[in-house]
Amino acid sequence: MRGWRAPLLATALLFAAALAASEAAPHTPAVGSAERNAILDVLRSHPDFRFTFSHLRVWNDGDRAIAYAEGDNGVIGGFKTILTRDGTADWHVVWGEGDGGSDSCAAGARHYAWAMTLIASYHVAPDRLFPGISKQTGEFERMAKDDPELQCTGDLEGGPE
Repeated sequence: MRGWRAPLLATALLFAAALAASEAAPHTPAVGSAERNAILDVLRSHPDFRFTFSHLRVWNDGDRAIAYAEGDNGVIGGFKTILTRDGTADWHVVWGEGDGGSDSCAAGARHYAWAMTLIASYHVAPDRLFPGISKQTGEFERMAKDDPELQCTGDLEGGPE
C-alpha cells in the first residue's frame, strides 16, 4: 500500500505548486521602496512631475522583471507604460500610450497586441499585469476592421516598429 502513496503525493504536490504559480499575482511596490523609486526615476522626465497611479504592478520572472504603470503625471496628463528590467540593469520604458495626439485604431491594435505578446513572454497573463489589455486590444481590432482610417488612440511609443 505504501508504494502507491508516494507517487500520488508527488503528483498532488506538483499540481499544488503549478496551481500556486498560476494564482501568483503581480505586486505593487511599496511607497518609498527602492523598486518604486527606480521606476519613478525612469518615468519622471521633469523633477516637478508628481504621479498619481491607478495601476503600478511588477512581475518578476527569474532575474528579469516587467512593470505596468498607468495614471497621471500631473503635467502632461494620463499615461500607460510598460517597463522592463534584466538582472540588475536599470528599468527602461519599452511601450507606452499617452494623452494627446491621435493614432489609428489599426496602429493601436498592433501596439496593444505587441504588448500582450511581450507580457506573456514573462510568464504572466497579460490582464493580470495590465488590467483590460485583452478587451482593449479586441476593441481596437474591431474598430480598425470597421474603419481602417479611424483615429482612436493617443500617442503611441515603443512597441512594434
